[in-house]
Amino acid sequence: MARKKSDDIISTRLRLPAGLHRMLTASAKRNNRSLNSEVLWCVAQQLGGDAHKIVEQMAVEQRRAMHRVLQALIKDPQRAAQAIANFDKGTEDER
Repeated sequence: MARKKSDDIISTRLRLPAGLHRMLTASAKRNNRSLNSEVLWCVAQQLGGDAHKIVEQMAVEQRRAMHRVLQALIKDPQRAAQAIANFDKGTEDER
């Protein structure tokens, strides 16, 4: 198995008390962020240092990826539909 680079995304489960989850969800909505982005932002604020830069770089990369996807949809909707179908097939095991 290949080693992960330090900037790879790691998936993890997090247990939160219901009240904290509600607070984070409300904060995410106010800040126009996903719950995941809100948690990352809060953690980065607490850690300080380069943590904020790491989170911001991830957000920039996500925006770039979304831009590429949207451009593909505009340029060739049929090819984009096939790519989405292939992606869905690849993620069925994760559900």
